[in-house]
Parts: sequence; structure tokens; C-alpha cells
Amino acid sequence: MSKSSLFEYVSSALVNGELPGDFSLPDNAEGEAAIKWADGALDGVTLYHTSMPEVSEDDHILMTDAIRAAAKRDFSLADDLLRILARNLRAIVVLEDLQDYIAENHSKLDPGNLFDYGMHLLFESEDREGVKFGLSLLELFETDKMPKLKKAVRTIGLSDEFTLFAIIVMHHWGDGNNEIWELAKKTHGWGRIHAIEHLDPDTEEIRRWLLTDGVHNDVMPAYSALTCWEQSGAAEVLRNGPSQEEFRGIGDIIAGLLDEGPITGISEIEDPDEIISIYLDTADTMELILDDYKVIYEIFVYYRELISDKCPIAMKCRKLLHKYHAWCLILDAVKQGECIDMAADIGIDVTPYTAME
Repeated sequence: MSKSSLFEYVSSALVNGELPGDFSLPDNAEGEAAIKWADGALDGVTLYHTSMPEVSEDDHILMTDAIRAAAKRDFSLADDLLRILARNLRAIVVLEDLQDYIAENHSKLDPGNLFDYGMHLLFESEDREGVKFGLSLLELFETDKMPKLKKAVRTIGLSDEFTLFAIIVMHHWGDGNNEIWELAKKTHGWGRIHAIEHLDPDTEEIRRWLLTDGVHNDVMPAYSALTCWEQSGAAEVLRNGPSQEEFRGIGDIIAGLLDEGPITGISEIEDPDEIISIYLDTADTMELILDDYKVIYEIFVYYRELISDKCPIAMKCRKLLHKYHAWCLILDAVKQGECIDMAADIGIDVTPYTAME
């Protein structure tokens, strides 16, 4: 096995079964002016913000030639062809075409060689797209009874760059949904976002995790907010009277829903004004912390800009934000250099704490 394979790189970085928060794959951007993408970000942007590029005839030929070379066990040629293909298209773009071609031509392709090639790419490739192509091939095979391979898929999936492709393999395992949940809990960037989109909330434990932790990622909570809201049953929990922990989780999801910059959120849920009103009424009965007031302030700003600062929801927010307890917490934050704009906006005099800046 190559010492510089990405699988080895990921495996050697594990600490207590997870990757460190500052982990990233070796930089594959070329030149000082090249954009340096966070692990998983380019695939994430492709899925959420762009239309999938068409696979040109030339790229299709490259792809099919690579598959045929792999099926004939010419792994070196297949590697070269996939590297050329990856200069034009990422694996996520050609995934469906690749698998369709194999399905349509399976009688002409040696399945054992294709499986071995998938293993070769997973364990030995030094190229990000190569590892993804390998996982795309392995999805086509029954791997649930292969403990060594399953461990490797779990390992490579801990990297945000490969989580989505590990998930498509896990889907075919008997306990695949639980495997995806475990991966979601151990990833914190784009990997968690992808895992949540593929997670079936089939147990109370999963639904509660989606409620209290699902939107906590290092990218942007908004990407998972709507899914977490719907899959956790947050509206029902809110209507039935949430615990303090549930209330905090609901608040985090609502904050993500309000941020519709990257993806639709609050406008997609049923009766959003009623939901927000119930949340604020519940807040009035809770022992609130600074983070709760931050959510309430975000709601206030949203409704002030959308309707008016005199609308019923904005007025409820104003009442909560003007409580003595709220001002004490916010003022303490201002003294630490935080929440200054929020404080000034709701009428707190921040001049004594900012005059020296």
C-alpha cells in the first residue's frame, strides 16, 4: 500500500476514532491563485448551488474506457484515464453515468476485476476523485459481510471530502441507517450535512439527536435546518411543551431556518408565524441564556425587515429582549466584546464599553 494514499493519510490522523477539528486532506489546488476549498465544500456547492454539469461525449468515452481497462485488470491505464477525466468532471457528476454503464454492460465486464479496482482506489489512490470513484464502484457490490472493507468505509467516511460516497455504500448494509447516524455524529463539516440528508429518523434516539445536535456543523446550520426540523418532529415537540434541552435545540434550528441565504428554510415550514409565536410564548416561561436571546433577536430582525417592528411577533421579541435578565446577560457579553451591535440595536448604551476601541 502506498504510504501517501489518502486512506493512509486519513487513518493515521484518527484520534479516539475521529478526525481532529483542524484536519484537512493534502491540498490539491494548483498555483497560488487557485481556490482552496475546505474538504467536501466543492461537492457540497455543486449539489446545493449549481446545476449538475452535462457529461460530454469525450468525457463519457474517457469514463467507459477507464471502466473497460479496470475490467481487464489494467489498473494503471484505468488510473491514468480517471485522472484525465477528473480534470474535467468530479466523481459526483459522473457517478450515475458510471453506474448505469456498468449495469447496462455487466455481461461484458469482469465483476471481480471491477471490485478489486474499487478496492485499489479506496486503499491506494492518492487522488481525491480516485477514492470517490472507488467507493462508487464498491456500491455496486454486496459488502455487508466484509468486515475489513466496512471498517475502511467507516474510516474514509470520517473525512468530509468522502462522507457522501461512504454513505452510498453504507445504504446497502443491513444496519446502514445506524452506520450513517454514527458517521453523522463523528463528522462536523460537509460530511454531517450530507449524512443528515440521508438519515432516516427511524428511532426516537435519532429524532432527538436531530433536534438537539443536527444543525451544529462547521459550515452553516441553514443547510440542515429544514431537514432537522421536519425529521425530528420539532413542531410537535414545541407544541407539547419542550424540555430546556429540547427548547434550546429548537431555537438553534429556528435560527438556521431564518437564514435563507444558502437554502430555503422558514418559508418552507407549515404555519411559520404560528410556530414562531409558540416558540416565543414558550421562551417567556423558560430560564433563558444568552444564546436563547440571540435567537429571539434574530427572529426580531427577521420580522422587522419582513413586516414591521410593530407586528405582533416583533413586539413579543421586543418584550423578551427588554427584560432585566436579558439586558444583564447581553451587557455582560458586551463587556467581553460580544453582541455589541445587538445590544445597541435594542437600546443598550454600549458607549462606555466601546469608547476605548
